[in-house]
Amino acid sequence: MRTFKNFQKETGIRSRFTGKRIVMFASKATHKMISTLANKASLKFASFGDYRKGDEDYTKAFDETDGIVFEQLGIIVVNGNREKQVSALTGSSPSKNTFIYSEPERYVYALNDPSEELKQDFQTTVRNKTGDVIHKSKSLHSKSGSFRDDATASWGIHATNVINSKFTGKGINVAILDTGFNLNHPDFTGRILNSRSFIKEQEAVDQNGHGTHCTGISTGNINQYTGRRYGVAKEANIFVGKVLSNEGSGSDSSILAGMEWAITNNCKVISMSLGAPVEPGEAYSNIYNDIAKKALTKGTLIIAAAGNESRRDLGIINPVGHPANCPAIMAVAALDKNLEVAYFSCGGINRDGGQVDIAAPGVDVYSSWILPENYNIISGTSMATPCVAGIAALFWEAYPKASASDIWMYLTQYALRLNLNASDVGAGLVQPPR
Repeated sequence: MRTFKNFQKETGIRSRFTGKRIVMFASKATHKMISTLANKASLKFASFGDYRKGDEDYTKAFDETDGIVFEQLGIIVVNGNREKQVSALTGSSPSKNTFIYSEPERYVYALNDPSEELKQDFQTTVRNKTGDVIHKSKSLHSKSGSFRDDATASWGIHATNVINSKFTGKGINVAILDTGFNLNHPDFTGRILNSRSFIKEQEAVDQNGHGTHCTGISTGNINQYTGRRYGVAKEANIFVGKVLSNEGSGSDSSILAGMEWAITNNCKVISMSLGAPVEPGEAYSNIYNDIAKKALTKGTLIIAAAGNESRRDLGIINPVGHPANCPAIMAVAALDKNLEVAYFSCGGINRDGGQVDIAAPGVDVYSSWILPENYNIISGTSMATPCVAGIAALFWEAYPKASASDIWMYLTQYALRLNLNASDVGAGLVQPPR
């Protein structure tokens, strides 16, 4: 079971929090108001807009100033050891009319394949000369099911009925915020692909695999060697934001930088297969929820993975993680080939937020990968999330005048109802527009 203690062991990170603070400012606050009050608190902030070029490192702001302002999101990330100044911003009048509240910045990570912790159940993966996975032995969650990969498409493409949809996501901007992308992948030649790194001293190229796999699910098409389809929105415009390091870890500020970039570039969908575990009864982030609500009004739907911290085979269901537990972010659960809840998929057990909204294929999912393999089969709510994001792009193509809230409604209304608890699968299995 993936817990924060596991994460500590894997990364060496000793705390859930970085020491920085995230401050939300009022929607009516002007740049002049923010600057005036910041100066009174002896704080100096840079603007994310000052780092618009792809080769500019926004993290320099934390070295050169006291933090950075994300104008589109309406927040400031403030360096550590500024507690007194932050308190002055959020706790006194007239500051209360400008700065509303603050939260500690968290560490976040890629929601990796939970089967990696059960390697004893795996034998060797066999690949052919093109890198196509042709055999993977059974694991705890790998069973012959109602759906399967075949020469035509992956099982998830069949289960969601994407293969029969006439829509392709053409012209829709989709952002995948993750570990980057294999920018030289042969299946993406000729696609409109924009990339930017928000990780210090690392390029947008993926050296982890997680981001490439998620990008393939949401916006890929077919394996050019075998013809097997694995991607949903095969004609969408791709925006890859590297917000997690090659080791699969990051912080809220890198995620928020990617979100700001995506919204600025008019991305209609933001897919985030990342997060951090929360405790039973723990409240969601007001900062992220307010950002997601603003994004909805701006025409952007944020979709995030529910988390892989459960062990349902042992009777353990853990709550939906951060930031998917925010009510204004669509939380995605994972299903296996029998359309049962994946053993690792988190559930809606926290009363105050943290519900599951929808479900998608997330067990033994075939997609693109980094070199030299180019293709891989892995599992997680991480795989379910970009599937929903891709189908959201299909809905936006079908209903170009729809609002982001409309697209959320279409996703849940079209979903295939399952004989499972809504707390586990939400509205059911995601389906595309007809």
